[in-house]
Amino acid sequence: MLKLNLRVLIVDDHALLAESVARFLQANSIEAAWCADPGQALQRMREEDWSVVLLDLSMPDGNGLDLLKRIKLVKPGLPVLILSMHPEQQFALRALRNGAAGYLTKGCSPEIVIEAIRKVARGGRYLTAVVADQLAIHLDDGDSTETPHLRLSDREMQVFMRLAQGSSVNGIAEELHISGKTVSTHKTRLMAKLGLDKDADLVRYAMHQGLIT
Repeated sequence: MLKLNLRVLIVDDHALLAESVARFLQANSIEAAWCADPGQALQRMREEDWSVVLLDLSMPDGNGLDLLKRIKLVKPGLPVLILSMHPEQQFALRALRNGAAGYLTKGCSPEIVIEAIRKVARGGRYLTAVVADQLAIHLDDGDSTETPHLRLSDREMQVFMRLAQGSSVNGIAEELHISGKTVSTHKTRLMAKLGLDKDADLVRYAMHQGLIT
């Protein structure tokens, strides 16, 4: 089998973790560098050749899903592998629909990261058993009625998760760099889509779906 000369760009604002991942990749003959700033990362993608981008979803100045969309506009053919603190149930399907080649959680073993990088670099997708099961369940659009949160827009999902975790409207507005009025509008819409009336119902729904614990 042809051995690939792999170059991986890690996009993560957690310096200790990013440096640790980079060192591990380099110890396994994979060239690696990392960026904490989304703008700098996009610039490096434009100017340099990379085999894979290893992207965290929890990025400053916006959500990682937004950055994923921008990456796919700048470099449509560049595989993006998500390495996130969020469980697969929260964002894996949404990331795949936005162009990600795979989704891993930060609790996975380093060997799994290596395996996933090599697979997506060859043009494949890396799906854990959890994600594969989700895809099978929701392959038929009709099944989406069983999980209404899949009908939320990306921004509504961002607001939903923060509300479920106890954030206030003003806190969400500050974190997402949008107005409190916009957050309230998203909240109204997502509550209607989910068929919920109260904040307590929203938290119960998120717990029932395994989105929070």
